[in-house]
Amino acid sequence: MHAMPRLTLAALAAITLCSPLTAAASDNASVSALAPLSPTVARAIGERIALMPECPTPDAPVSLLLTQVPGAPELLGVHYRPRGRGRMARQPESAGVSQVHVGFFDPDGDQDSRLDIGVRGGPMLDENLQIGLGVDWIRKSEKVTSITTENIGPGGIPIQVERQLGKTSVNMFPIMAFVQVQAGEDMPVIPYFGAAAGYEVLTLSGDDFVTGDSFEGTFSGWGWQLWGGVGLPLGGRTRLTGEAFVNGAELGRDATDVLTGNEVHETVSGDGMGLRVGLAWGF
Repeated sequence: MHAMPRLTLAALAAITLCSPLTAAASDNASVSALAPLSPTVARAIGERIALMPECPTPDAPVSLLLTQVPGAPELLGVHYRPRGRGRMARQPESAGVSQVHVGFFDPDGDQDSRLDIGVRGGPMLDENLQIGLGVDWIRKSEKVTSITTENIGPGGIPIQVERQLGKTSVNMFPIMAFVQVQAGEDMPVIPYFGAAAGYEVLTLSGDDFVTGDSFEGTFSGWGWQLWGGVGLPLGGRTRLTGEAFVNGAELGRDATDVLTGNEVHETVSGDGMGLRVGLAWGF
């Protein structure tokens, strides 16, 4: 509040306290304490103060309280506008995605195909990018037999007598970190591509029942995978997947040659390709 309005309020308060006729003299005129005084009003107040008798001292002390009331700001034409946040990408429907799959792996060369069972999962960094960890179990087991005799049973049914000569078992475990890129969730069919790298372990065992020999070995090394596939949404956060993949690895071990006694390094190939189908869901 400025000095002039304060002086005005002090003068009016003094007039009110010392002269009961002050209110009537105003002729019901309404003057804003915040408005500047006109010359006529200022002169009238000065004359009345000069002619006033000395203000009697009241029996009880009188306190004069001056209160400054800030003027309310004008709100006309003021509109609320939210603070701009910039362009934000649409958040993915799921915080992460897991997948289980089954298929086959066909190694390079003359080896037979192997069963592939696996799982992978991890967080979605955005709608199109996922990282995570995957583990596969690629297995093949077989028995080596020979037919020794063949007899004719009742009803003319042939009965073969086989002799088991040996058995072999192959188990490979790729354990890999992966990154996968996929199309938007709003597409009817969602294509995706992935790449992974990690460590692979292969166990190989065999028994020859004719000679009594046996073999057991564990091979390991670094490997990689690439895959591409499509996902078919089934509803909600679940989709059916199908993909083709390629695996590359050279796995080895240090061993002792049974004939010479020398230390040798043995390697096996983990190269091949295959197909997998699976079920993926968000969490």
